[in-house]
Amino acid sequence: MFRKRLPAIHGSELEYINPVSVRKMWAQKHRVGILIVLGVILLAAIFFGIRWYVNYSHPLTKFMNASAKDFNSSFRFDTVAQKNGETVMHFTGAYEADPSKQNLKAVYDADYGDYTYTGAVYAEDSTCVSGNYYEGKWRVRDCTEKVLNFFDFNTDYKKGRFDGASFLRFTDLTSSYSAGELERFMKLFKEQMGGNTDLAALEITSDDSGKTYTYTVSTAEFFDMVRDKGASIFFSSIEYDAFCHLYEHNESVVSDSDCTLSYTINSAGYMTALELSLTAGGEEFAVRTGMTDCGSTKVDVPLEFIEAAAGI
Repeated sequence: MFRKRLPAIHGSELEYINPVSVRKMWAQKHRVGILIVLGVILLAAIFFGIRWYVNYSHPLTKFMNASAKDFNSSFRFDTVAQKNGETVMHFTGAYEADPSKQNLKAVYDADYGDYTYTGAVYAEDSTCVSGNYYEGKWRVRDCTEKVLNFFDFNTDYKKGRFDGASFLRFTDLTSSYSAGELERFMKLFKEQMGGNTDLAALEITSDDSGKTYTYTVSTAEFFDMVRDKGASIFFSSIEYDAFCHLYEHNESVVSDSDCTLSYTINSAGYMTALELSLTAGGEEFAVRTGMTDCGSTKVDVPLEFIEAAAGI
């Protein structure tokens, strides 16, 4: 009786087959574990995806994205500060920046009623100067540190993150407040500004100019939040006690005040209007800013200003 002979298997083929068989056996043995790991990864992706979407759709995230788009390109602005409907300050000018090179140019006219002047900021290469033109003369000073602090803050801000340390350096408030505690408070503030909460009611409207977000803010709730949750922001307990003492003496005025914050974002993603108004003690205060020619403005810095800057 003849036995059927099987073809011989060469060693090279064994080297190819054996790893596949081992991997298959390992996968079958650990199938449950693999499914659990895949499930955890899927749940994590869903969780972080939801968090990303919630953050992306948050009204203050849109505020940061739109304002950052303005300040990372160029625009013309018209700003008025009013008291009881009467203008007490008026600024008009143009702004242009290239954050990748840390270049910045801005020229503006300021009207305080009793006097007017022209201001300018110029930062390019190693030159960072600011100044004002008053009574026929440019007065210029170095502003390198200020410009560097601005771009430092802007690096995180345009990514949608508030950096407390760089913000305090830019505003010269590092000796008054704690950077880390300020960041924590701003996260809490953002959570409370997400929609209709005790802190603020939000209304969103749309028209041809874009989408407008209008907050009606409870000033009493805001100051309560600073008093109850913001003590650690203050470097000095004396300053915090002074704040609480002042608040207690004005609590009735604060509770009866009305505060409104609104901003408009056009279809291109630029912020085109920003307004903050406050009514307290029977008087109304408001600051309104309009931005135009976003992304297309070119700023011409006066030659006299550049010449004066060369002399410092």
